[in-house]
Amino acid sequence: MEDQAADAAIYERFVNPAWSNIVRSTGLDMKPVRASGSWLYMEDGRKILDFVTGYGAMPLGHNPFALLERFSSDLQTLLPNLNPLGISADAGELAKKLIELAGIVDGKVYFGNGGVDAVEAALKFAMVHTGRTGIVTIEGGFHGLSLTATWLAGSDFWRRDLPAPPAQFKQSPLGDTDSIGSLLANNDVAAVLLEPVQGTAGARVWKQCDLMKVADLCAKHGTVLIFDEILCGIARTGHWFAYQTLDVPAPQIVLISKALTGGIFPVSAVLMQDAIYRSVFARDSAAKIHGATFSGNRLGMRCGSHVLSLLHELDICSNVQIRGEYLKFGIDRLGSKLGFSCEGIGLARSIHATPECVHRFGDDVAVQLWHALLTRNVLTIPAAHDLTSVRLLPPLNVTADEVDLFLRIFDDVLQDLFSEEGAA
Repeated sequence: MEDQAADAAIYERFVNPAWSNIVRSTGLDMKPVRASGSWLYMEDGRKILDFVTGYGAMPLGHNPFALLERFSSDLQTLLPNLNPLGISADAGELAKKLIELAGIVDGKVYFGNGGVDAVEAALKFAMVHTGRTGIVTIEGGFHGLSLTATWLAGSDFWRRDLPAPPAQFKQSPLGDTDSIGSLLANNDVAAVLLEPVQGTAGARVWKQCDLMKVADLCAKHGTVLIFDEILCGIARTGHWFAYQTLDVPAPQIVLISKALTGGIFPVSAVLMQDAIYRSVFARDSAAKIHGATFSGNRLGMRCGSHVLSLLHELDICSNVQIRGEYLKFGIDRLGSKLGFSCEGIGLARSIHATPECVHRFGDDVAVQLWHALLTRNVLTIPAAHDLTSVRLLPPLNVTADEVDLFLRIFDDVLQDLFSEEGAA
C-alpha cells in the first residue's frame, strides 16, 4: 500500500492530479497486480470482473496468451519496424483481409495509429474528394478528442472553454433523416460522420431503414458517408462490422481501431472506396500526401493480422451473438420490473434506466448502479452522453460462466439497492 501511495504522489505531481482525485473519491484507486482475460487481480486480494476492457480495445481480454505468444515472435524478428521509403507486405496482407471482411469492392486502406487519427484522416479525405468543408455529425456521438473531433462531439461537455465550432460543422438528432436531408440540401457538405452504434450515448443503435435513407441522401447530394466503427468494428456486434449486423451496405469510408489493436499495440485503419483513394493519393505527386511516421509500421500490421486470425479461429462472431443475447435476456428479465432495460447489440451493451426508473430512484440512478456494481467487484462505466445508462463492454470471448456471474451480481444489486425497501 505504501508503494501505491508513492505511485499516486508521483502521478499527481507530474501527470494529472485532478484525475487522481476523482479516482480516489470514487473508489477506483485500486492497484492491479495481475490481469488475465476478463479479470483484474488487485493488490488487496480482490478479483474484479472487467466489463470495460479498455473501452472495448481488448477483444480477447487482458494479456491474451495466444496473441502475446504470436506477437512476441515479431518483437524478436530483426526486420525494420519503419520503412517509409519502401512498401510493406504486412500492410498489404492486413489491408486485404480488412477489405474482404468489410465487403468494399476494390477498396483501399490507410493505416494510422489510433481512432482519432483515423477520424482526422477520413474527414480530410472527404474534403479533398468533394472540395467541400461541411461536416454533419450526430447528437450523442463521439469521435475522439483532437481539436476537430472535439468540435464534432455530440455533447457540449467536451467543448467547454473552446471557441465555437466552425459554422460549417452541423449536428442532427440520431435517426432524424429529415434533418440530415435539410443539412445536405445546399450540396456543401463533405461528409456525414456517424456511429451505427453510439457507444458513449449508451449503445444507441440506428435503425436499418434510417441508415439506408442517410446513404441515399448522401449519394443524392454528393456527400461522403463515413461509418465510425472504431468501437464496434471487428466483431463487437456479432458481425465483423456493425453495419453488417444492421444489414446495411458498406459506406464510402469505414473507420476501425480498438479491437484491431488487441489491446497491446496501437493501430487504426481507414477503409475507403477506390474513388476516395484516387481523389487523395492518385493525383500527380500525391502518393504520400497523407501519412504519419508510424503509419503502417510492421508491428502494428502484424498485431492486426494476428488479432483477425485469432478471432477467426475462435469463431468469435458466434460467441458474441450468443453471449450478447443471453446478457440482454438476463438484464431485461431481472431489471424490467424496476425500469431497467438492456440496450445495444452483440457485446456493445448498456443498462438503461427508463424515465419512470429515474423518477423513482433519482437522477443519479445510473451512477448508483455503477458504484454498487463496483463495490461488488464488477467494473463497468457510466455513459458520458447519457446519464441514465451504464455501459457494458466485456471481452468478445467472455464465457457463459462470466455472464452468469455478472447477472447474479446485477440481481443482488437490484435487490439490495433498488427494491421497494431500498427505495423507501
